[in-house]
Amino acid sequence: MRYFIFRNWIYLLVIFFTTLSVFIDLPKTFYQQDEWQTLGHNLAGPSGSALGDINLVRIFFGEGRPLSTVMYSLFLGYFKFTVFPSAIFAITFQALNSMLVFVLVSKITKNKLIALLSASFLIVNSVSHQAVTWVSANSTLPAATLILISLITYFNYLDKKERKYFYVSIISAILSLYFKGIGLFLFVLLPLLPFIYQNKSFTKKNLLFILKDNLMFLVFGFLMFAVRFISTFFRTEEVAGYASGGGSGSFIYAVFLRTILYPLTSLFQIFVPPLDLYSITPAITKMQYKFLVGSPLVDLVAQSIVADMIAIMGSILILFFSILMVHRSKDKIISRNVRFAIVFFFLSFLPYVALDRDSSYLSSRYFYVGLIPAGILFGYAVYFFTTFNKYIKWVTLFLVTVYLFHHAAIVRSDINHQVKLGNERVSVLNGIKTLYPNPSENTIFYVTSDKAYYGEVTNPFQNGLGYVLEAWYYDTGKIPKEFLSENFLWDLGDEGYKRSRNKGFGYYQDIDKMIKDMEKNNIKSEDVWAYFIKSKESEIVDITLETRERISTVSAIPK
Repeated sequence: MRYFIFRNWIYLLVIFFTTLSVFIDLPKTFYQQDEWQTLGHNLAGPSGSALGDINLVRIFFGEGRPLSTVMYSLFLGYFKFTVFPSAIFAITFQALNSMLVFVLVSKITKNKLIALLSASFLIVNSVSHQAVTWVSANSTLPAATLILISLITYFNYLDKKERKYFYVSIISAILSLYFKGIGLFLFVLLPLLPFIYQNKSFTKKNLLFILKDNLMFLVFGFLMFAVRFISTFFRTEEVAGYASGGGSGSFIYAVFLRTILYPLTSLFQIFVPPLDLYSITPAITKMQYKFLVGSPLVDLVAQSIVADMIAIMGSILILFFSILMVHRSKDKIISRNVRFAIVFFFLSFLPYVALDRDSSYLSSRYFYVGLIPAGILFGYAVYFFTTFNKYIKWVTLFLVTVYLFHHAAIVRSDINHQVKLGNERVSVLNGIKTLYPNPSENTIFYVTSDKAYYGEVTNPFQNGLGYVLEAWYYDTGKIPKEFLSENFLWDLGDEGYKRSRNKGFGYYQDIDKMIKDMEKNNIKSEDVWAYFIKSKESEIVDITLETRERISTVSAIPK
């Protein structure tokens, strides 16, 4: 490895500085959504955090993502309200993963152009950038690092027949699951590599040999899969984002369908930013489904059925082109690597088959590992065109450069948008705390603004502002920890009041609802602290006195 780094240091520097240029503004962002819940649970202590739920059996089988729990206990516990450490962590691992992709692809293709293109595709890809730009998705990054290490060392094992590489590969694969279960497919992919790269046929003798060689790894993988399958399939309650469970046949059917549908649609989608695809679907929808014109369902159909149709056709073309490359080259190395990339890509979506989609695309972070094999196909496609005459070669390289810059520009734009939102959210929280630094043991916040941000919600937070304020003021000792651990006021638009151990807390944006709850709980108007968000200036105005006066005017509540 040291020799490889010495010979390829210029490529690794290019990868590092490209990563830095794309994500340089990430430390300027702020918490987006789920970070607040994790932070709140960490503030509430072990009984409220994921650490309090883990037992030895769950740790052994990687349930509860124990390494991710430790990671988030640091970033969303110790560091609390600063995103800087987690942003540096994300940028570092994004650069590291891109370098490991370069190492992996260099190893199997013996071609630096293909390796650099594959690494660049991972860096700038806008479809999967949430894994890097969203703190709550950052556990994907170290999991992917260990997946890449597992693949690289398994290839070393196949080349050198030294058992130490096999053990490093297996340990890395298993450790990745302690960050996130996205590497479960390795229990299938790794044992398949000898069949792809050593021309082994699927005879009984070879199958028994591979089974014996990987026995402990496969047994452990089966147990890990069984634990996850049982917890998902036999769960007693509905979980947001998951297909319906309860042991029903519909769940089995959904999982089977998604095993084929998710990778088949995602192979095209991973190359095409969602807004680019969704920009063409309305026109097709109007032509194909004329009866929906004017219907509120037209956008839903455009971003689901029509987008899926385009994606499937696009994926079929990609697969056809990949086969064409293999056929035209008649090169065994290319044939093996293309087969590896396709098998790898399809298997990489297995961990998500129990998840529902909100649109044609899966959530952004779920594409991240699929970038590795997709990057190999991308690199080979570019290399294929550069083998033609000089004119086609330079046109291809120009178009590829434009394409990669387009993806990078989308990532940069989204980060800049998050910086703007983050500044607005920080201004709101700092403004409120400056005006009201020490809450009482029975505080009610009334916060409104001149703008509706998300539907009817009049604040810039993507989850309940009441929960955010609980976390923001928790260190004052006036917020019961169970409010955080029980997710009181967590959901977007949540309003309400609650008491525990002689301490009360409430949050409202609807003054009529607040007055009703105050009358119900015998709360005085002096417990209300009201603020108005001036959206254009990101300024907080204290409207406490006039709000209390209004409460006393329309109700029997004393001041």
